[in-house]
Parts: sequence; structure tokens; C-alpha cells
Amino acid sequence: MKNILIAFGIVVTVVLLFVAVSKAETPERITIINSGKAGGSFNARTQMYKDGLIAAGYEVKFENIGKISQAVKMFKASAEPTIMVYANNQVYKQDLFHTENNFIIAEYQQPLYVCRTNASKGKVTALTVAHGKGYDSKLLTKILGKNITLVPYKNSGAMLKGILGGDVDMMVNNQGKSFKYIASGKGSCRPSEVLPMMVATVIGTNVDVKDIRKVIFDITMNTTFMEYHTSRKLVRPINTWENELVIVQTLEKGYAVK
Repeated sequence: MKNILIAFGIVVTVVLLFVAVSKAETPERITIINSGKAGGSFNARTQMYKDGLIAAGYEVKFENIGKISQAVKMFKASAEPTIMVYANNQVYKQDLFHTENNFIIAEYQQPLYVCRTNASKGKVTALTVAHGKGYDSKLLTKILGKNITLVPYKNSGAMLKGILGGDVDMMVNNQGKSFKYIASGKGSCRPSEVLPMMVATVIGTNVDVKDIRKVIFDITMNTTFMEYHTSRKLVRPINTWENELVIVQTLEKGYAVK
């Protein structure tokens, strides 16, 4: 009888150890929503975060949506731990603002650039202007004037391709794509003195934003991300979580149409 009890105790101990080890080795699950399309900065950033999370041991559910409005709708409805790359120039059109409940990190900041083709110099009316679909058209019209025709593009890469092909006279684009356009010699670009600074962010829902921030920050410090930022001359506003949130919320107010 004594031997039976000892054997039973050993079995119970082994089972409990197995359960404990299995639980400890179970990877955390997280969903990452891709709101961008191939060739755009949102897509590129999302892919790098996905790879970084997998390397960090997470079980990643990748939702390849490809449209910001649908991605935001999914983000708002999610009941699972979820993150998404975002930017402060989207908040008014998408009705999704940075708050202490969803803000994770300010990845980089950059001015938006206004580029113009050499062929359109001297043209003062009926100017065609490429812009991202997520941009607020009313704000752009207010800033650039009424003598323009806004032409929405799916992402920054498509805008660059369009202006290089002569499909539009001007574009409002990010720093990286604007530098590429300048290098082409087909036109000129200048940072907008009117449009607020754009801050690229990561937001989350159903997560502890400060805990996941540590993971996200480490990912942005890997070689792939560092090369991405350096090649585009992107400025990283590294600060405390609290101060970064204040910066983002302050700058996003500049995108309101008054």
C-alpha cells in the first residue's frame, strides 16, 4: 500500500510539472492588423513588426486588410490582444484618436512634403495633386487652395509612381518617397510649413500598452528597423511613454479641419 501511494505521488508530481512547463512554454498570442498595401510605409512597418514579434516568441495572427478604414473598424471591434501601425494624420478621418488606453509608441516623426513636377512650373490652375486615401481632402483643399484637383492613391509608393509617370502635377507625400522623387530629377519637393508634423505610431487594444511597448521598442532597435529609419532620415522622438503621448496628441490636433 505504501509503495502504491509513493508511486501515485510521483505520477501526480510529474503531471503537475508537465502542466507547469507546458503553460510556461505556451507562446503569447497577438493579432497584428495590416492596413497598408505593398509599396507603402504602413505595409512595410507592419511586416517588420510581425517578423519581430515572431522572433520574440509570440504566436502572431496576421490580418492582411490593406485598407485603413476597414483596418480601423476591425481594430475597434477586436476582443483579442491586437496591435496596428498608425499615424496622427489619420485620426480625424478615421475617428480613432491616440489615448492612454491605446497608445504604445511614437516610432518616428517627419514633415510631410509637397512635391511638384518640373513640367508643371508656371501652371496656376487645374493642378492635379496626388495624396493618400487616408488624408483628409478638406484639409488639403484648405491648405493648397481651391484651384486643384485631388487625386487619391492607395499608398505612398503608388503616389510616387504616379508623379514619376506624369499622371499628376503635384503630390503630398512622406519624407522617404519625396527624397526618391527629388533624386529622380523630375521635380522638386519641400517640407510643408502648414501641414503638421506627421508621427508614425503603434496602437493596441486588449493589451497592457506599457508592457507591449517594451517589446515593440526592442523590435524598432533591430537591424532591419534601424536601416529603414536611417535610409529615410526619419527622426525618432524617443522619450517616456507619457511625453510621447503628449507630443502625438498635440500634433494630431493640427489635422483638424477648422
